[in-house]
Amino acid sequence: MYQEQRLAEILELLAEKKQLSAKDMIEHFQVSKDTIRRDFSILSERRLVQRTHGGIIPLDTSRQIPSFNDRINQLNQEKKAIAQKANDFLKPEQIAFFDVSTIVLHLAQRIKEPMTIYSHSLDNAIMLSSQDKVDFHLLGGKFYPKNRFYYALNEAELLEQISFDIAFIGAASVSDGLVSFEDESDAHLKRLALKHAKTKILLAEQDKWQKESKYILGPVSGFDYWITDQEPSPEVQELIGDKTKIIY
Repeated sequence: MYQEQRLAEILELLAEKKQLSAKDMIEHFQVSKDTIRRDFSILSERRLVQRTHGGIIPLDTSRQIPSFNDRINQLNQEKKAIAQKANDFLKPEQIAFFDVSTIVLHLAQRIKEPMTIYSHSLDNAIMLSSQDKVDFHLLGGKFYPKNRFYYALNEAELLEQISFDIAFIGAASVSDGLVSFEDESDAHLKRLALKHAKTKILLAEQDKWQKESKYILGPVSGFDYWITDQEPSPEVQELIGDKTKIIY
């Protein structure tokens, strides 16, 4: 197990148990005392936990990591329907990029075929690290707690060397035909993932239209497919053009 996968599982266990001891984690992961000490130190430095004598507790209630089931239950029916349509594009032995997105998170839950998946999402890591059929790669780096992703320049640049069969991208906002996000680092990583992707799929509900975020990823027309929850207006369809197939 990679260190970032172990850190993600520690956070999940902490959310459930409210406190963890180093002794219990040594037994749980079958690793050394020094390894767990380093893990606890990293989580403390990222301000995700509070160190105690011999263990850790949540930093505060606002920073606790919800369980996977809690995250899934927050999804509305529109997002679940989009994930179901996206599931039709999954094929055995694909190499895929899974974005930070609640829709993509629900898509990850549906995987039944052997695949290789890269992601910078903490929630995707928690979900997919236990999937025997998935060869999962978590891109590490600094943790951004608001949107729950990791980023480091050297990790992101690895994506330039990969020709993904398919890339699933969420959207913070879509305005005037442009997809944008709140974090510059997040947008940069997605841009690299899309660079050599053979099939590019945007997953975004209609309520993202006319919302605006600071950092532009690119035009909707740069995607092969846009999967959404209802038919866009004629004005929106004209703006996007016929290069992108809209599925609703």
